[in-house]
Amino acid sequence: MATEIIMPKAGMSMETGTIIQWFKKPGEYVEAGEALLEIETDKVAMEVEAEVSGYLLKIIHDAGDEVEVVKPIGYIGEKDEMLPESGETVSSQSSIENSSGSGITTTDRDESGALPSPAAAKQQSVPERRTAATPAARRRAGELAISIDEIEATGHWNEVRLRDVERFIEAGGSVKIPASGQRISISPIAKDLAERDNIDLTTIEGSGIGGRVLKQDVEQQGRQTTSAPGPATQPNEQVRRSPLRGMRKVIAERMSLSHQTIPAVTLNRKVNASALFDLRKNLNEEMQPRISVNDFIVKAVAKILKMAPYMRTAIDGNELVENQEINIGIAVALEEGLLVPVVKKVDTMTLSELSDRSKDLARRARERKLEPDELQGGSFTVTNLGMFGISSFTPIINLPQSAILGVNAAEDELYLDNGEVRSKKVMTLSLTIDHRVIDGAQGAVFLNDLAQLIEAPLKILI
Repeated sequence: MATEIIMPKAGMSMETGTIIQWFKKPGEYVEAGEALLEIETDKVAMEVEAEVSGYLLKIIHDAGDEVEVVKPIGYIGEKDEMLPESGETVSSQSSIENSSGSGITTTDRDESGALPSPAAAKQQSVPERRTAATPAARRRAGELAISIDEIEATGHWNEVRLRDVERFIEAGGSVKIPASGQRISISPIAKDLAERDNIDLTTIEGSGIGGRVLKQDVEQQGRQTTSAPGPATQPNEQVRRSPLRGMRKVIAERMSLSHQTIPAVTLNRKVNASALFDLRKNLNEEMQPRISVNDFIVKAVAKILKMAPYMRTAIDGNELVENQEINIGIAVALEEGLLVPVVKKVDTMTLSELSDRSKDLARRARERKLEPDELQGGSFTVTNLGMFGISSFTPIINLPQSAILGVNAAEDELYLDNGEVRSKKVMTLSLTIDHRVIDGAQGAVFLNDLAQLIEAPLKILI
């Protein structure tokens, strides 16, 4: 019996996943445990392995499709196996093609395994059935970005043949421009893209056969098109709209929820970090890989958190929930958004172990290779914008936590010491707290304790 391939639920918060790519094509064999496709969740990209061995019978959702968790996205089974409910089968031969270019890529059989008559084949209506077509027809349709499903089939077994594709092209496959009455030959994909981005088709010169407008023509025009001046638009301003989805959609939802539901207060505290920078310099002359300033601060935060349970306590309904472990999230910036991998039990690690673990998580975050568990369970978050020269900012709390520490750039500051002008490294720490759980005074005590560790950094190593 064919086995469903489902969109996995990678984490409690995951509701949908987006298919990035399939590694196999229908009709190809796959071993159990072999990577079958790659998906993107709201937080990570991950490979999905085949649970059973067999042939990939059908792909229900293609690359780019966003699918609800635990919904079927394909089937694996034996050669020529009938699929559940639909009755569809996939031939063990990927095509049956002769010199004239004929061939069938999908066929239906009756219970005895025999092919149905041509008349019966034309009458069959199978939900979500992949349209039968010869390889030559599919190849030609692919070149012109034409959907096989739109083409009337005239083949003996109700398959789309090459002549059907050419007839479809000759017939137009076009759209009418209301203002001018002009008809433009355009592929369905290009038509949908033009409608989505509100692009004037009369301005596009098609690169397909007979001037047919293809997807790439619309995309090129979209990059060059300028919007008309208006009340909120400047002349020559480029405007491009795209759906809010994936990681950016989740970030938007979570940040909005955090901002709307949490009475947040941000406390800023200047710290003399000169001793910390000196210690780091001395250690890095002897150690590889190098220890970062952020490693010192995360380790210092872990020491203070151990003595300040209120900083790792969150609200869940009408309950206060204290996280017993010192698990610290470290924000990692990606081009498409922000990930916060969690370093577990930081208080039990040496500074070197913490540095190695942090670097590994950050690297795999940028490669989108984190496991879902590595993004969960945090009790506190550290986010560092110091490398961008930021001197102060307001971090937004990473739900369901109650506090987040922002680390800013260290700046040289002059001061008088017994009448002599000296210089020191001054860093501002920005702590945002949930005022429902943490009082301002508690936040201030936390920052003061943290500052004392940074100003006497050998205590961080003890």
